[in-house]
Amino acid sequence: MDKEKILSKISDMLKSIMGNSFPYEGTSKIKVDFEKDFVMLEDESLNADFNDYCTAIVGTTSYILKGNVDKIPNRQIELLNKGFFERFPQYNFIESSLKKYPDFESEYNNHEKLRKLIREYLNS
Repeated sequence: MDKEKILSKISDMLKSIMGNSFPYEGTSKIKVDFEKDFVMLEDESLNADFNDYCTAIVGTTSYILKGNVDKIPNRQIELLNKGFFERFPQYNFIESSLKKYPDFESEYNNHEKLRKLIREYLNS
């Protein structure tokens, strides 16, 4: 896919994502359903970690759409090389159950699609 098509898809995905709210209902249910697993985690903050993952993706998108690709910090680009469960492996126990939490799953899938489009754009 050429860069202009990728850029258009990135812009469309960002508009879609920005219209959604944070999946607090899903994360709350996840914490209840996996209470035993979360007790085992020290300093766990699913909401903060998922927000960090989403923010890195959306923040990078703003650099791209403003034509400032050369100003994207290297650390931010490095973060885009990993999906949520790669960056935060302590939550791997919920990955196979995402279908039970549609608002969380939708946000996760949308951000993953956008992350992959950004990587494709930066590598083209």
